[in-house]
Amino acid sequence: MTRTATVNVGEVIEKARLNPVRVLCVALCALVALFDGLDLQIIGLAAPSIAATMHIPVGALGAVFSVALAGLAVGGLVIAPWADRLGRKAVLVAAVVTFGVFTLATITANTVTTLLVYRFLTGLGLGAAVPCAISLASEVVPVRRRAAVAGLLFAGFPLGGVLAGLLGSALIPVSGWHSLFVVGGVGPLLTAVVLVVALPESLIFLVSRRAPRRRVARSMARVAPDVSVDPSLLVADARDRTAGAPVRRLFAADRRLGTALLWTASFVAFGVLVVNTSWAPTLLAPLGLPVARTALALALFNAGSVIATAAGGWLITRYGARRVLPAAFLLAAIGLVGVGVLAPSASGVASAEVLVGLGLGCASSGVIALAAVAYSTAIRSTGVGWALGIGRVGSFAGPLVVGALAAAAWAVAGVFAVLAAACLVGGSAAAALRSAPDAGPPSRSPLHEGAA
Repeated sequence: MTRTATVNVGEVIEKARLNPVRVLCVALCALVALFDGLDLQIIGLAAPSIAATMHIPVGALGAVFSVALAGLAVGGLVIAPWADRLGRKAVLVAAVVTFGVFTLATITANTVTTLLVYRFLTGLGLGAAVPCAISLASEVVPVRRRAAVAGLLFAGFPLGGVLAGLLGSALIPVSGWHSLFVVGGVGPLLTAVVLVVALPESLIFLVSRRAPRRRVARSMARVAPDVSVDPSLLVADARDRTAGAPVRRLFAADRRLGTALLWTASFVAFGVLVVNTSWAPTLLAPLGLPVARTALALALFNAGSVIATAAGGWLITRYGARRVLPAAFLLAAIGLVGVGVLAPSASGVASAEVLVGLGLGCASSGVIALAAVAYSTAIRSTGVGWALGIGRVGSFAGPLVVGALAAAAWAVAGVFAVLAAACLVGGSAAAALRSAPDAGPPSRSPLHEGAA
């Protein structure tokens, strides 16, 4: 494919054959997502042991859990957008090193204050890493595969939680809680070394930012070695060549409504997801459902969530976000109503939780996959980071709202009905998104108000 005229860099990615470097890029980004989920959830497993070591009540660690979520939100909202200025690889490596170092540093904490600082800084790295990984991985595959790859990568997050549980059960009884943080810290640091050596920078990003020819040539030689084009002839789409990547560009006139609707869906999906996992045992226990039975129901919830998370991006590619996301939210709403109505039936609650897991897993994955394909290269990390960051705000706010309802002595069925209603709001926001293909020109993105 030798030409003397300019060549769109997207065309190169589309025509290049799949090679080991591109596969490795997606695999490494998936590994980052796996460690992201692992390092976020190990604190919950270690909490009883940490409380005993520090001689404090377990309840005092509630702030530690919350501050990590706050760090996640800040990392997605503030740090991830820098990947649209400095490059996906540079910010990704820095984020992985950050959460690896401070996860490892947690074993040295001897006061709650120190623990709070370490977990917040860990959260900063965690919050920035996934948006950068999704942006980079989605830019080394053809446009038609972006949503599927983004959804598949995001499945690494709940899988990391599963791995955390397995490691916790194996390591804590034998080596103590410190061993869990050693694995959670050393693993990402070793991964960061591999990222520096083996991970190519996004070719689309380099061309859109008019990087030096040698950097473009180096990336092209690794990502598309079978395509013969002079790197100096590569050009990006006009919408990808705009200088800078301020957050205000997410609210440009043609995408203002789409961004607001996407954020609404993300806030609801992640908020209800966290509420269900954190509050279900406490809410259901007074009805006569033993915690052990609730734990089994939540295990089924997580299993459904992992499956649906992995499939969310593919479903959006196949059927469109406007169909898939509202259906996912509706499924979750039905399941949530079922939990409230069927309790204390263990089998009924378990069956309903499967529906909740499938619905929320698909909704959360689908929202992030949609952000990865709907925003242009110039603001992709910003768009994914803010969509995920707003979701983290929902994760922080949701449990507080339900806590207030519980304190006001709301009936359990009423609380779950409120969660179901929230899902209907999220589904309505998703339904209002434009249904045009994400792979089309800018005017046809589902986040653009003028889409057909």
